Amino acid sequence: MAVNREELHRLIDQITDPIELETAYRAIDSIIKHDEQSWYWTQRWQKGEVEAERDKAEGRITGPFDRAEDIFEHLDGEASRDDEN
Repeated sequence: MAVNREELHRLIDQITDPIELETAYRAIDSIIKHDEQSWYWTQRWQKGEVEAERDKAEGRITGPFDRAEDIFEHLDGEASRDDEN
């Protein structure tokens, strides 16, 4: 399970042992600086994560789809509705 930056900070704030806290900070620093997925922690990406979570909470997502054709049919229907408005 991926966590966003806020959740990660909240989890770290719960660590009381100084050695464990230092270990956590060093691990995070290493991940952010050297991991091939460090893009996930960028401010831009985290903003999108927050937006996506809000969309989920407010029911603005569709799917999952079983077939690619189902996705295209759904998107065509959405485009048709946009054209009508």
